Amino acid sequence: MGRHSADRPSAPSGELPSRRDAFGDYETDEQDIVVPSASPALPRRAAIAVGIALLGVVLLVFGLVSLLSSDDEPQTASGQNTSSVAQTTAVPSVTTAETTPPASSTAPPAPAFLPVTVLNASPDLTAGLATRVAAELEAGGWPIVELINYDRSRLDETTAFFTPGNAAEESAAQALVVQFPEISGGAVPRFDGLAGTGLTVAAVGDWLP
Repeated sequence: MGRHSADRPSAPSGELPSRRDAFGDYETDEQDIVVPSASPALPRRAAIAVGIALLGVVLLVFGLVSLLSSDDEPQTASGQNTSSVAQTTAVPSVTTAETTPPASSTAPPAPAFLPVTVLNASPDLTAGLATRVAAELEAGGWPIVELINYDRSRLDETTAFFTPGNAAEESAAQALVVQFPEISGGAVPRFDGLAGTGLTVAAVGDWLP
């Protein structure tokens, strides 16, 4: 037997010798295994990730609800909502009185209905001719002041006469001709020797009311 085996103490009964006791002061290659503890930042990062995921879900739900609600609204032909079209096309109404000038500012004033003298100037002094013509003029709004039989001049057409230089009578004579086209002789100034005064209508028989 060698020398080292005689010097080793025997292990007490019932106990196993430790590695250091068994091999003395010799060091082994094995080292204690250290398990790293969990990092305290991991739970915080997990909470942030869960919060971001929940925010994404909420935004997605909100977008879907907005899309569905916009599809339910009636659309016009151009794709706009009818409510917005009604708001943009609403225009305050403008009354006719604000845009249309008064009639008196655009149309000339109506001539005054001056008194009229009616002459029966027919060649044979047709009975009742002056009365019939006067009745037509009076029905048109012209007052009649006198009826006269006049055989001193030969007129070819029924004519309205006015005093020369009298603008009111001239305007009235022209209005008579417009209102009664049967006065085919037109509106002319009076001549000397014509019976009556002022505005005068000489009927010759071509107009038989």
